[in-house]
Amino acid sequence: MGQGFMLLIIFVIMLFFMFTGTSVFSAMGFTAVIGMLIWLGFSYLADFGTIADNQIRVNENQLIAPIFIMMSEFLSQGQVAEDIFAVLNRGVGRFKGGLAIATTLACTIFAALCGSSPATAASIGKISIAEMTKRGYAPSFAVGTVAAGGTLGIMIPPSITFCLYGMLTETSIVQLLMAGIIPGLMLSSILIISIIIRVRVAPELINDQAGGFKSPGDLNLQEAREIISEAKALAVEEKAEKAASRQNAADIANSKETKGATIFTILPALVLIFVVLGSMLFGFATPIEAAGYGVVGAFAIILAQRRLTGKIFSNVLLNTARTGTMMVFLMVCGYTMTRLISYLGIAQSIATVIAGSGLHKYVVLLLMTVLWFILGCLMDPASMLILTVPFLHPALKEMGFNAVHIGVLSVLAAQIAMITPPVGMNLFVLKANSNVTMADIIKGAVPYVLILFAGYVILAFVPEITTIVPKLMGFNVR
Repeated sequence: MGQGFMLLIIFVIMLFFMFTGTSVFSAMGFTAVIGMLIWLGFSYLADFGTIADNQIRVNENQLIAPIFIMMSEFLSQGQVAEDIFAVLNRGVGRFKGGLAIATTLACTIFAALCGSSPATAASIGKISIAEMTKRGYAPSFAVGTVAAGGTLGIMIPPSITFCLYGMLTETSIVQLLMAGIIPGLMLSSILIISIIIRVRVAPELINDQAGGFKSPGDLNLQEAREIISEAKALAVEEKAEKAASRQNAADIANSKETKGATIFTILPALVLIFVVLGSMLFGFATPIEAAGYGVVGAFAIILAQRRLTGKIFSNVLLNTARTGTMMVFLMVCGYTMTRLISYLGIAQSIATVIAGSGLHKYVVLLLMTVLWFILGCLMDPASMLILTVPFLHPALKEMGFNAVHIGVLSVLAAQIAMITPPVGMNLFVLKANSNVTMADIIKGAVPYVLILFAGYVILAFVPEITTIVPKLMGFNVR
């Protein structure tokens, strides 16, 4: 049986399990087991247990992602994202398009504390979308800004996705995390520049009629009656809200606290970013140790700000256990699939065929990018990397790309795919956290897909942007 036909059978089996509603890691695990039984024999199933033991008990790098997840959970549950947005809003909110700029900056800062794209989008979106639409911003523009800014969560360190890529390819995780700093800041700058340009070219984006106001002279009698009716309805709603004030007392108190946030409120979070990234940048700590510093710091911040409650603490532990366990199972099943591919010689054959195809390396990269975009729309970045990296990484390295550069490009491809209609993950995250229609969410996301893709092209053709920080640290980036 040819290796191409083997690969086709593997994908058909895996897609079958995925379309039946099975989780991605379960689909990969079942496919690997079935593949071993078909082509290798029952004795090879022992590898599944060996891989699970190595990944859970022996491989200490497995701890990095769950620890960073716990750090982000503490900060997210502790309303640090809302504080950051409130402070930045007061700083730049008065400028034209200032709320959108503040949202992007808040996403950039929170990304350096979070490491997750959906978590960044959800945390910042909870407060920023409502604030922008209330000020007259077009709903599509507001939610599109959050969607694009939220994607920075997997590019700017500490990125959980980079940690996963490093384990899959045996590339230095420190190099990968540091490689994401300049590209992340560059993408954030591109987003802000695009906002400044768009609000000047299309002023209706921040002066939406649905949220704007008319002067009394512009109103006709019917519009005036409608406004009076709305005012009466609003008065009734306010009376109902006062009646329910006891139930909402905690939320109101938290809202006032967020609005009163100052630079000193978010200063500990900024210091924590420096501690986590600086400890790795200057070689004082390994990624695991830096993640540990982050958890202790995040816990101390919300404890000192008197926001830590029993419910928050239990939610942090529960969410960390749930997401961390999923990551471990994803790695175990992914490595089992990789072992099957390796035994069958499929990865080596693909690398040989691609390298000997005569195609220019950037043509091959373009084809890989299309594949990443398609898969990134259908699954989370971790699953996408586990499914493609074992096949593509050897081929791309054979053609002259270095591992760090490929890592940044693959993560950015997943980042863009997360807001690519119709099934980008962040689009559904924002739908669940806002009252904006899916049509408006897609309308707002499309321009940012093109903007981020422009950033992808720059990074693809100027690899030095991705390697400058690791090289400054003294690493021999290959």
